[in-house]
Formats: sequence, structure tokens, C-alpha cells
Amino acid sequence: MASLWNDIKKNVGDWATKAADKATEFSRDAADKAEELTKLGKVKLDIFQINREIEKLFTKLGGTVYEMILEQKKNIESNESVINSVEEIRNLEKKLRVKEEDYKKIKEVSKPEPKPANKPKPKSPKKPHKAKQK
Repeated sequence: MASLWNDIKKNVGDWATKAADKATEFSRDAADKAEELTKLGKVKLDIFQINREIEKLFTKLGGTVYEMILEQKKNIESNESVINSVEEIRNLEKKLRVKEEDYKKIKEVSKPEPKPANKPKPKSPKKPHKAKQK
């Protein structure tokens, strides 16, 4: 009876050790995933904000050009306000491309490694059933 009890204690201890190791592994994976999602979320927010700034500048630029057309002003492309707006838009578009590349890099790094495919077991050829004759 004592050896049975010792076997049970040993097996429970082994199981507990393995369970603790797995729990540690899962918590590490969860922390890594949370960090990755935080980084992606921040970059996505940056992308959204840059796009919003670009939209505002296009609206401002369109208003400026509209007013100039109404006033029948010539040389729209040489207007200081137009030039500044276009320059700001170009700078923001560069920033946007950088942020989009950052996003792609984070996604690439975080791609899960492909798991080996489970090969289906070959099916054994089915033998025809012999019908019972009465």
C-alpha cells in the first residue's frame, strides 16, 4: 500500500511540474501577444491620425483654391498658402509610408511559425459486406 501511495505522489508531482511549466509557457506567450497587439494598435492609431491631418490639409487647400477661383486670381500654384499646404501634405505622406512600413514589419515579426501538417492516416481498403442470405 505504501508503494502505491508513493507512486501516486510521484505521478501527481510530475503532473504538477508539467502543468506549471505549461502555465508559464502560456503566460509568456500571452504577454508576448499582448505586447505585439499594443505595438500594432499604437502604429494603427498613428496612421489614423496622419490620415486625418492629411484630410484636414486637403480641405484647407481646397478652400483656398476655391476662394482664389472665385476671386479669379491667377497663378494658383505660386500662392504661398497653396505651396505650404502641398508641402505639408507631402511631408505627412512620407510619415504615413514610414508608419505603414513599421506596421508591416511588426506583422511580419509576429507571424506564427507554420505548424507541421498532420498527415491523414491512409484509409484501409474497405471490404464489401456479404449480405446474409435467408
